[in-house]
Amino acid sequence: MYSDSVDHLPEDNLPAPRQRRRVLREPGSRIWAWVVLLVVLIGGLWATYSGFVVSSQGQILDHAALVSAEVRLRSLHAASVGLLADLPIVVAAIAAVGFLVLTLWRRRWAASLIVALTFAAANFTTQALKVLLDRPELANGVPYYTGNSLPSGHVTFAAATFAAMFLLVAPRWRSLVALIGVIFSITVGVATFLDGWHRPADIVAAYLVVGIWTLIGGFVIYRVSSDYNVISPRSRAQYASLSEILLWLFAVIGLGGAVAVVLLTSGLGQLPAHFSEVEPSPQGFLFGALFIGGAASAVCAMLASFFRWEAGRQAA
Repeated sequence: MYSDSVDHLPEDNLPAPRQRRRVLREPGSRIWAWVVLLVVLIGGLWATYSGFVVSSQGQILDHAALVSAEVRLRSLHAASVGLLADLPIVVAAIAAVGFLVLTLWRRRWAASLIVALTFAAANFTTQALKVLLDRPELANGVPYYTGNSLPSGHVTFAAATFAAMFLLVAPRWRSLVALIGVIFSITVGVATFLDGWHRPADIVAAYLVVGIWTLIGGFVIYRVSSDYNVISPRSRAQYASLSEILLWLFAVIGLGGAVAVVLLTSGLGQLPAHFSEVEPSPQGFLFGALFIGGAASAVCAMLASFFRWEAGRQAA
């Protein structure tokens, strides 16, 4: 009787044993680098609060940008209100579909749980900071309103949604997701700014809060779900992509332009001591828009470059 047992097959007909993937460096292995970047992001958040909420000159500059946007671009307010009403729904729908596809198709159960917790933590932190941080009422003429509005909740939600996608996708797609996310995040941020809901510093602080939690969530994912965070030696993901280069370019143009606007108009030292002496101007709006766009791009560029650098490396 004929048998299909491998004992009767020639040796060269045996199936080749599956080679185990050899990893040169595990993802997230340089813990010191994660700590350094975390300190940088937290320092940026504290500098934003200290420079634009606690400081008298910072309050004047920040609120001058808001008033300039309201006065000079009043015709865009209706459009921005509609955008703020519809865009979060669109962003949430896109993210929900992407989240389910990556979770069910790729079966990234642990990573998906960490991403969900990261998203919730970023939004909770924003609401907590609104309560915990104090906005002093200074004798500089800046309207006090209802107290602290930093960070922006709308912007946190939009940015955290794309941060979730950023963490779930494979390394080769991360810079592209970061670029798409920064476009949506800047759109929501500028719309919030145009409508007078938040000052530029509130929006920038939201980007930093999301960046902090993206870094924390990414570190846990790199340690727990390292399987899809290892780059093959033949993959282009080990090199900076066009999307990553564009993010750094936008960051330099945005932040450099915001600094240039301040220096070329009056300079921080030449700002009026009282807000009643401030006139709304196109330069004020330009400063706010560039500051928002540059900060969002800088946070996304740092994360895209860092996550590529800290991804695992597979041996040839």
